[in-house]
Amino acid sequence: MLFIAILIILFVGGIFTHAIYMDAIDWRDRGQRYYCIYQVSVGNLSGREVEGTTVVMVPIPATKEGKLFTPPAQKDPYFTQELMHEINNWPEKHRKGPYFENATEVFDNKTINGNWTTFTAETDKGYMLGFRTNETRLEDISYSADFVADYFDIFDPINNGSPILFPVENVSNISVVSYGEYIKYASNPTYDSYVYVSDNLGEGSVSFYVHLQANNDPNEWSREYRGLYMNEIITNVNATGNLKVSAVLGQVIPHGNYTLWYGRYGPEYYANETLMVRRSSVSGTYALYEN
Repeated sequence: MLFIAILIILFVGGIFTHAIYMDAIDWRDRGQRYYCIYQVSVGNLSGREVEGTTVVMVPIPATKEGKLFTPPAQKDPYFTQELMHEINNWPEKHRKGPYFENATEVFDNKTINGNWTTFTAETDKGYMLGFRTNETRLEDISYSADFVADYFDIFDPINNGSPILFPVENVSNISVVSYGEYIKYASNPTYDSYVYVSDNLGEGSVSFYVHLQANNDPNEWSREYRGLYMNEIITNVNATGNLKVSAVLGQVIPHGNYTLWYGRYGPEYYANETLMVRRSSVSGTYALYEN
């Protein structure tokens, strides 16, 4: 009897141990997955008086070919998880693994400061993210989103289907160096992209800061291959319509050596721009400022 009791205890304990272990994997933090942070700031709008509908559009995270990111599929739970969730009376929405939004759910129809409403649209340049308002007195745009992707390659994100700021034209020659079993960029690639400003804004400079940061899943990679890439646009425009802008991409591999970006990539590439970006060491957020 004692032997049978021990077996029952081990069996039940094994069920709960497996369920707890799989929950730790399935419900892990977003930052422990293939994870992107996307930020947009559009300045020099606040206080402007306009008529009609104002539309501003910016690059959206997509592959070089314009394919929007694919989130992980929602997983059915293991039997051990189902049993533990039932015993613990988990809410129905948590009876499956976490659900991750697709691009439409992440970016469409969000209302932000200044009564701007977000939307995605396929323009003659490809997909872009738009901001629309009918306000007659405008406010600056400040928007951020984060999302989980099914997979992306931080070593060659431009050519291997990872989300970058799209539209993408005229990519610079990309040189690479060996890095362990992989390669990474020898210098920061650049390319042309586009922003859009509606005609009713008329004359006057509009500033754009668009930033994408993407890290690979640290659970799938050994320490030396964990890292991220950052892709951004920092510019002022003085016209309306579709406007060509420059984008730059830099890598932080292995994870933690941010000096490669903040000390060289961004400031070096944008040395001649009138608009720069300052990252707060306290909050980790970004702010625009004039030189």
